[in-house]
Amino acid sequence: MKLIVYLDLLLLINLIMNYLILWATAKLSDLRYNIWRLMITSLFSTIYTLMIILPRFNFLNRVSSHLLVSIIMLLLSFAPLTRRLFFKTVGYFYLITFVTAGVIFAVYNLTGGSPLDTLDQVLSISPDKLWIILLGSLVVVIIGKFGWLLIQSKLIPDIFCIPITIKFDDQSLQLISLVDTGNQLQDPLTKVPVIVVELGVMLEILPDKLQESFSRYKSDSNQLLSEVVDTSWSSRFRLIPFSTIGKENGMLVGFRPDEVKIQTEEGVIRTSRVIIALQDSFLDNNNNYQALLNPEVLRSVKN
Repeated sequence: MKLIVYLDLLLLINLIMNYLILWATAKLSDLRYNIWRLMITSLFSTIYTLMIILPRFNFLNRVSSHLLVSIIMLLLSFAPLTRRLFFKTVGYFYLITFVTAGVIFAVYNLTGGSPLDTLDQVLSISPDKLWIILLGSLVVVIIGKFGWLLIQSKLIPDIFCIPITIKFDDQSLQLISLVDTGNQLQDPLTKVPVIVVELGVMLEILPDKLQESFSRYKSDSNQLLSEVVDTSWSSRFRLIPFSTIGKENGMLVGFRPDEVKIQTEEGVIRTSRVIIALQDSFLDNNNNYQALLNPEVLRSVKN
């Protein structure tokens, strides 16, 4: 049986899949990424794929070579990385790669074929099987979009819950926050990241007049804001727009604290460049955390 290699299709799919896997790795590792760096790295990996199917470069088609190329790919895409973050990124990279490959192999086998042919076990792609590769691409996109939410909320939530201390008007409150990539809220005026906190736990450190206003009007953000206009803290309060499923164009009342102290494994982070937005409902039914920490707070301080 003669083996037909659709070289253009092979290289195009390889380029796209490499990019998607790197993108999903960045999402799961919570890394900032540059699209052009990911594209250049994907092109590098595609050239490597082209080389290993040529007889003269057959010696590169080894496990050790694949491992070395994958490390180079991650460094090209995301360096500089701390040692811990590097190993975390490597882990997510291979997890995504193996899950995607597993899906593609499983579907190929279910349809009575195999994605590997005699060409030194290089992925064989034909137009009639292109839908399987597209399915694999969809798996990568789903992992990148929702994988982090699954990990942090279902599998190992305790790892992503960290203590924070909020200081306001000589009062301080310690609570547990969830590092939530779904929280991308910013103050529309200053672009400062927002931490969402349960109103109930914040009331105890707010001045008496503010406690009365929040207790009386709760989720009526406009009325609440008008109540604090005549106080000495008026310049520190503002409205934060948000949208959730079932509620578009919502508003949260937020304020600028004196300081927020965040306890991380690397040490204590202190910042005043943050807005506390008050949510009049429980954030977690089990009360494992009382705040949603925007990851941008950590990034802005570390950078």
